[in-house]
Amino acid sequence: MKNTPLFYKSLALACALSCFSLSAFAITSEQALEKLNEAQSLRNSNPNQATEIFEQLTNDSTLVNESNIMQEALESLAFMNVSSGDYDQALNYAEQLLEYGQKQSNQAITVRAMLIQGYAQGRKSNFLTAEQHYRDALSIAKQIKDSVLIAQSYERLAAILRWQDKYIAALNEAQKSVNILHEFDDDKSYASALLNLGIIEAIIGDHNAALASLTQSFSLHQKLDDKKGIADSLYEIGEVYRRMGDSAQSLKHFKMSHVLDLEIGSKVDIGNSAMKVGYAALKQGELATATDYAEKSISYYQQSSSNTGLCRSYNLMALIALKQGNISEAQAYINRALAIATDYNFRSHLVSLGITQTRINQALDDHAEAIKTAEQALKQADELQDVEDQITLNKLLTDSYLALQLYKQAFESQSRYQTLEDRTGKNQHDLTVAAMQSQVAFMRNQQEINQLSADKQIQAAQLSESEWQFKASLLGLSCVILLISGFGYRSFKKRKLASERAQLLQEVVDKKNRLLADVSHEIRTPLTALQLQVEALQYNIAKDIDASYDAINRKLTDINVLIRDIHQLAQADSDSLYLNLKPYLLADVLSLWQQDFTAFVENKGFEFTSNIRVAADIKVTWDIDKIKQVLTNLLSNSTFYTDKPGKIKFIATASEQSITFSIEDTPPGVTDNQLVEIFERLYRVDKSRSRQTGGSGLGLAICKSLIETHKGTIKAEHSELGGVKILICLPLISEQQV
Repeated sequence: MKNTPLFYKSLALACALSCFSLSAFAITSEQALEKLNEAQSLRNSNPNQATEIFEQLTNDSTLVNESNIMQEALESLAFMNVSSGDYDQALNYAEQLLEYGQKQSNQAITVRAMLIQGYAQGRKSNFLTAEQHYRDALSIAKQIKDSVLIAQSYERLAAILRWQDKYIAALNEAQKSVNILHEFDDDKSYASALLNLGIIEAIIGDHNAALASLTQSFSLHQKLDDKKGIADSLYEIGEVYRRMGDSAQSLKHFKMSHVLDLEIGSKVDIGNSAMKVGYAALKQGELATATDYAEKSISYYQQSSSNTGLCRSYNLMALIALKQGNISEAQAYINRALAIATDYNFRSHLVSLGITQTRINQALDDHAEAIKTAEQALKQADELQDVEDQITLNKLLTDSYLALQLYKQAFESQSRYQTLEDRTGKNQHDLTVAAMQSQVAFMRNQQEINQLSADKQIQAAQLSESEWQFKASLLGLSCVILLISGFGYRSFKKRKLASERAQLLQEVVDKKNRLLADVSHEIRTPLTALQLQVEALQYNIAKDIDASYDAINRKLTDINVLIRDIHQLAQADSDSLYLNLKPYLLADVLSLWQQDFTAFVENKGFEFTSNIRVAADIKVTWDIDKIKQVLTNLLSNSTFYTDKPGKIKFIATASEQSITFSIEDTPPGVTDNQLVEIFERLYRVDKSRSRQTGGSGLGLAICKSLIETHKGTIKAEHSELGGVKILICLPLISEQQV
């Protein structure tokens, strides 16, 4: 027992050293934040090191109460694993975040964890499970009244509904997200919500609305200097142009997205944008560019082990080789892609590859094998309910059956794809109408909310008035005369107010009647043409069936454009046209527009000149998308109505108090009387500037409404070039003045 004191001394020394060690090496909040920022900077360049740092932070017990650091580290780990395709590990980190939020009694963290769970489940194609996570997140976000989390829940819910082809429901949720975030100073979330809304609007065929939403998202991401957001916005704008059939604009935007992806360094994103550039270049016939970018995409997909990306890029290389007449090379690439798609059971890719294989067989004049391949792919497309691929495969089958003189089978295939195209057109029309109804319903709900608020104010005012009358009656007989006079005046004011309301109601009715008259007048012509085309098809008197269907599609597009224009004018008439007013440096905006305008006009076959005389420091407070809509509409009118070869000229000048835009063109021109009436609704100039070249007849009326809403003026003059000159003057005023 002699050594007992020595033992206790040793123990005491060990404890002291332990305590010293903990105090010496415990990480501070500032150090943890530095490590967190370091890990974020390494996410793309060195993901393994970033993961190691994030995990060190989440495992450090001294940081357990640093909720912001713990939340960001666990969220980053989850999203990094989603990006790499390890969805189960991502769900594991989301579960850790959920447990952390519950232990900390932090429901906001709980909501974020549920949103990540939904995102990972969605990427695993567990759509219903993902949807439930989002709805649970939305419920808690509403309980804690966190508007930003509510909006983010709506946004993710919209995305998962979109993946389930529930487009109208998705549009409703996306609109809720955008309208909530619009009221908050959270540009990052607002930009993300606009991006999601634009994607949905593009899918349902509302391309103009999609471009407006995506352009606004692009502007916000530029303001935030968020390169990833800018790249995503450009990528989706390219997708909209692809859907519109404008491969030149599609190619341009995919290229810009790719440049930014290279700067950011995400290999999967670089591969995706390179692959999209390749497909757009192939559509444009730029085979060298298509090959270059296809090879780039393959390289980056190989580096990131993206098998689904490799399938698409090998398919692209096969299509390029087929276009070049190198059938053996095309077959080699298809074989590589088929091996991957078969190993991983990529069903949708197997359909796409089946389409390309069918084209290769047809190029070899092996139509029997082409039919066999197409029928196998069609069976899979039917199971996936992929209408676009079903149409393509039935068209290919028709060609091969005709080549083998199997006319009955060819007729059946042709009937199938025509039925599918008709159904697709109807579905697209129904989606567009439903989307408009959704937007109108949302506006109506907002109006009802405003009305309820006004009614409450009136009731409160009436209650205060009653209390005042009761107290006044106690003052005695001397106040009776005053009260009687007050009631008489009050009655007079009520009658006056009723008269003003009746007058206002009559004005609304008159506007409604005028609008209905406009609609019935304008819609009658395309409907009559539609009826004639349908009857010609019905009674087999149409000489060219394809031309008849094209004519029907054109008329449906005319009607859709008309409905959109009327809706915008109706908003202006009811003073419900919303302006998203924000300050911008005008020179920067005009520089971007100048590129777009030049490409647009020159692609139409006209010579375009522009002259921008604006100082670099001039700021304007506009709804920038609305002003661009006006200028684009005017340039579009010029391309419609100007004889070729012609010239179109755009000038922008600035003074101390205003900005002036002018757009003028070469002949034909108009008369003096027509210059006065040119902005009237449904007005069309006779002779050369007529319905055959124009649109709905509402475009200039819309331009006038948008300019006047900005407190500006617009007028038409004779151009020195021989055509028409449109002058727009916009004051340099603040947002508060507007």
